[in-house]
Amino acid sequence: MGFYAEMALEESVSGGDYSCSLPVIHTRGRKKMGTRIEGFVKKIFEKSGRSARGAWTAHSFKIESAQGEEDKYFYQLGFNNPPKFDEGDFISFEYEDKDDTARTFIKGTGNKPAPPEKEAPPAKNYKGAATVKSSELFGDIGGYNTEDDIRRMSYSSCRGDAISVVGLLLANDALPMSGAKAKAGQAKRFAEINAMVDKLTVEYFFDAASGRKIDIIQDGGTVDVKADIDLPDSDESAPPAPTPADNDPDAIPPEEEDGSF
Repeated sequence: MGFYAEMALEESVSGGDYSCSLPVIHTRGRKKMGTRIEGFVKKIFEKSGRSARGAWTAHSFKIESAQGEEDKYFYQLGFNNPPKFDEGDFISFEYEDKDDTARTFIKGTGNKPAPPEKEAPPAKNYKGAATVKSSELFGDIGGYNTEDDIRRMSYSSCRGDAISVVGLLLANDALPMSGAKAKAGQAKRFAEINAMVDKLTVEYFFDAASGRKIDIIQDGGTVDVKADIDLPDSDESAPPAPTPADNDPDAIPPEEEDGSF
């Protein structure tokens, strides 16, 4: 039986011209039913004090999932009821809700099942959000940056470069501009300069994100050139050195790569 009742007639209610006895129901042995949960014990807390009834010690703990996500609730074991588990143990137990921050551990419901394999927790940025691991625009992102962080930093850098280039073009009279000196002409030149800065900013931003210029512009460093010094004969057992071109006597040939660092 889940519980039993004891009928007692010792307590009575009297009043006026009558009296009657009321039954008293004792529910000894009744088992509490709660919600079952499981997780790794992240931290055990202990608090001690003294009251009119003597010294007391209270324990509570927090748990986390196999993915490292911490449960927001404190699970309270009550007074003078030390935990039968350690930090890092994987436990399963039942609880009853108490308030928005705490739940009550139901004594006698705990056990230690086989633990699941722990997973690495997601990285967090300085805002507390999970770090973006991969981006279609910027590729792999690590550390404490998100894709938004990388986007802002890249855009800011590209805009600074665009302003520098526009300034260089204006200083060398290489940027066609409206020549009118009136107010309308000044306003038009202001709009033209800002439009050019915006255009170059966006161009440089996507150049940096995609690397597209690397695929369409030839690397001048790949052209073979002739050295202006005499090179020693190579070892016959070594692979032959590339033959330099004869049309550039002032250039230095590229160094051979041997895999060292």
